[in-house]
Amino acid sequence: MNKFFLALISLFNPLWKKMGVNVNQLRAILDVKLKMDDRRPNAYTSMRQQQQNKPRKNGSWAIVLVSLLMGFFYLFIFMMGQNLILQFFLWFSIFMVMMSITLISDFTSVLIDVKDNYVILPRPVNDKTVVVSRLLHIMIHISKIVGPLALPAFVYICIRYGIGPGCWFGVLVVLLSMFCIFLINTVYLVALKLTTPQRFKEILNYLQIIFSIIVFATYYLAPKLVQKSQLAELNLADYPWVYFMPTYWFAGAYLSVASLDFSGLNILYILLAILVPFFSLWLVVRVFAPSFNRKLAMLSGSEPDTVKTKKVRTVSGKKPFYKTLARLSSKNRLEQLSFELVWMITGRSREFKLKVYPSLAYVVVYFVYFLFSGKQGTPGEAWAKLPETNMFILLIYISSFVFVTAISNITYSDKFKAAWVYYAAPVKVPGELLMGAFKATLVKFFLPFYILIALFSISVWGFRIVPDLLLGLVNVVLINLVFAAIYLRKLPFSAQLNIKQGAGTFLKGLLILAIPGGIGFAHYGLRFIGTDVSWAYTVMVVFFGLISLSALYLLYMRYKETSWEKLEVS
Repeated sequence: MNKFFLALISLFNPLWKKMGVNVNQLRAILDVKLKMDDRRPNAYTSMRQQQQNKPRKNGSWAIVLVSLLMGFFYLFIFMMGQNLILQFFLWFSIFMVMMSITLISDFTSVLIDVKDNYVILPRPVNDKTVVVSRLLHIMIHISKIVGPLALPAFVYICIRYGIGPGCWFGVLVVLLSMFCIFLINTVYLVALKLTTPQRFKEILNYLQIIFSIIVFATYYLAPKLVQKSQLAELNLADYPWVYFMPTYWFAGAYLSVASLDFSGLNILYILLAILVPFFSLWLVVRVFAPSFNRKLAMLSGSEPDTVKTKKVRTVSGKKPFYKTLARLSSKNRLEQLSFELVWMITGRSREFKLKVYPSLAYVVVYFVYFLFSGKQGTPGEAWAKLPETNMFILLIYISSFVFVTAISNITYSDKFKAAWVYYAAPVKVPGELLMGAFKATLVKFFLPFYILIALFSISVWGFRIVPDLLLGLVNVVLINLVFAAIYLRKLPFSAQLNIKQGAGTFLKGLLILAIPGGIGFAHYGLRFIGTDVSWAYTVMVVFFGLISLSALYLLYMRYKETSWEKLEVS
């Protein structure tokens, strides 16, 4: 693919020469930049870093394939009814949102790359070659996202409405992309104005998390929601605010030219769709670019942040909240130290957040997916019938995957060599360190999420399911401990992830997935036995709970006594 772009740019060599660009240097610079893009982690490949640790060579193909897949998903919009203005308004709106989020989460490494200042500028390369190479690099990167995302809709429009409307649609996609770039620059400048560069990087990390959730939710929920919804019957004329939406201007501009209807507001839509992107581009080049370049140096770390000296308040006897939780969770000092270590590192590691935080939303997505998989009719009808079902049991047990995701990533780190401190310290039983890590993960990631699930379940099904929620909590903690006893046989953040480790634990992961299903199925079976007699059902729940508590205690003591010989060697 890189060769294609380089060959395409070479076709314009006469133009580049007239502009004063050294075409040989231009090709060499772009060749290196594109290879670096292929090897750089992006929003699509970062979620697979825990599965392999080998040099990346085709990272750009991940962007193209995922964008193309999303483009095919968006074709369902054109299958909703016969209201063309609604169809194109929804398509342009989804395109703008997805492109903006994709560019923010993945385009940042290209847009804020200031390595040219240190590598190219000291070389005998003229300024025009540097500027053109940077602009062409940005254009190529954007085209890898915009092209595949819009290609399925472009082909569909050309086949159904003709080549002319398809070409006009392509022009509008380019104009809308220019407007998205303006929005992204605005977001960057506002964020850098209000926050420090380090906090800005944290914001970008959370945007990547949001993007991965949107992609996952779109894949699972979009077909279900559209199939059952009444969105096709929506009348945009009932919502006057929609006329101020830029995507509505693009939808109106497309229909005006495609149908050759230039009456009324159609001329205004065409002018807005053309002039607003170019005006936005002018703002980016003439107004935003100077201040943005000054901020790039700060973001790259070439200029130190302005450090404000603050007086440190000392409050006698007051400890951080996580230290209090560590003390409450265990009286063993080693467990407390491991608890505190895991709590702090998981709160600071961007890679860990990117891998674990999306799993919180995945549970909700799976629940909604199974909710709408039945024959309840529209989403509103399915929601109305929800209290009549036992879906809360599914919600209870799929919540265990939040902990599974966290515990499966807690043993690996890029800075695994720092784990020498475990072996240098006088630790007699490493099981205490493992138990501290388990408790920290349980308290930080699972319990708050389970409390939210419990509150939601009580609001829908009432207080009658409180015994089920308590039983589910014990069972899920047991499931988590079983997983930790099998999976968490390495000290926290002490191992480097490699291919053998990823393949070796894959079979374990498949076996562990059956445990929540088996226990959840047994709990679900109780709902059909003795529910008509409340006391009989309560007795069965208590009996089931005592068995789970006994198993939990025995496994807890055994896991806590894990010796050095039973640890897995990284």
